[in-house]
Amino acid sequence: MSDAPDARIETSEQTAPAPLVHVEPHRWALSWWARLYRRAARRWNVTRHVRQFCQPLTLKGTENLQGIDNPLLVIANHTSHFDTAIVLSLLPMRIYNRTAIAAAADRMYRERLKGMLNSLKYNSFPITRGGGREALAYSQWLLHNKWSLVIFPEGKRSRTGELQPFHIGPSLLALNENVPVLPMYIKGAADILPPGTQTSRPAPVQVRVGPLLEFTPGTPIPDCKQQMEDAVRALAG
Repeated sequence: MSDAPDARIETSEQTAPAPLVHVEPHRWALSWWARLYRRAARRWNVTRHVRQFCQPLTLKGTENLQGIDNPLLVIANHTSHFDTAIVLSLLPMRIYNRTAIAAAADRMYRERLKGMLNSLKYNSFPITRGGGREALAYSQWLLHNKWSLVIFPEGKRSRTGELQPFHIGPSLLALNENVPVLPMYIKGAADILPPGTQTSRPAPVQVRVGPLLEFTPGTPIPDCKQQMEDAVRALAG
């Protein structure tokens, strides 16, 4: 399974910041034939991996997946590259068919072939970490055109398993496009594929799905961000 997408929009304070990596999204990943491939191959690219390595997989709050529709923003905590497969495996087919994955350009798209394969298999697209609001342009375009997004608001994997502060990118998207937010919390994925490792191993996984968050027009961005973080933290409780 490929690297789980990162959604870091703000620039970290670093002594010597790394150069930004900007890669254009593969828009052909939205074509009818790419969508048909992902629908047909979901069993092998997603479901098979989850069944093989999430042993057992315990789900709570799945009733919150009923009745949801595109577009929406799916957010989750981030501890492992395996998080993306777990989230995708839970989405109803009508959502899965029109869902894109925000991925860190500096990790997922450094190699051209790897980036193309991830775009085809998972409909991932590159986000430039530290790229500010410009990095959100394609994400916003997707939501505006009735695509849903999976994004990890912490911006990078937690090395301790503790939930890290959220960045503002997802709240900007939710407010600007007036879309609901579906929060999830994943526990145990780091035991399948810990940071710094390349080989997956089976481990117990729990996923808790929360009710949709909807924000009224005019909600301040910090309030929206805090409500998202509080929702995921409550699921972790």
